[in-house]
Amino acid sequence: MKRNEIASVYADAQDLAGTKLTVCGWIRTMRQSKSLAFIELNDGSCHRNLQIIAEEQNLNNFEEICRQNVGAALCIEGDLVLTPEAKQPCELHATSVYVEGTSTPDYPLQKKRHSMEFLRTIAHLRPPHQHLQCGVPRAFRGGVCHSSLLPRARLRLRPHTADYLQ
Repeated sequence: MKRNEIASVYADAQDLAGTKLTVCGWIRTMRQSKSLAFIELNDGSCHRNLQIIAEEQNLNNFEEICRQNVGAALCIEGDLVLTPEAKQPCELHATSVYVEGTSTPDYPLQKKRHSMEFLRTIAHLRPPHQHLQCGVPRAFRGGVCHSSLLPRARLRLRPHTADYLQ
């Protein structure tokens, strides 16, 4: 099934309501009880997280999912349901969840807010974190380089282009 970006899910929520979708992303937070888990997933396409409802009766790997923590990568297939009375406009009721990549328990980005100084110290974890993607167009994320340093010039970022690499 074709992967949907979370930004396109929010943009077309009315049209996609009741359809089966596949979303992939990183866990931003997860709350769970005995037979129900609420997962907030972010794929970097927008600043908003998509809420996933995972029920034990619908998933055969529910225990494995509940053992995951912040930063784990998931691929989730499910039905999109509109929730006009809730804080978020829609949520995805999971029918299958595939753990793409696990995250260690000492993963430094937890649910709380972090300062930009702290985030700069863990540069290898930048792609899953939404605050570091704020001003960068999506086409250039991951393809940013330092410009050439000229005398008295400030260090600035600019995207890789074909003519720049020559």
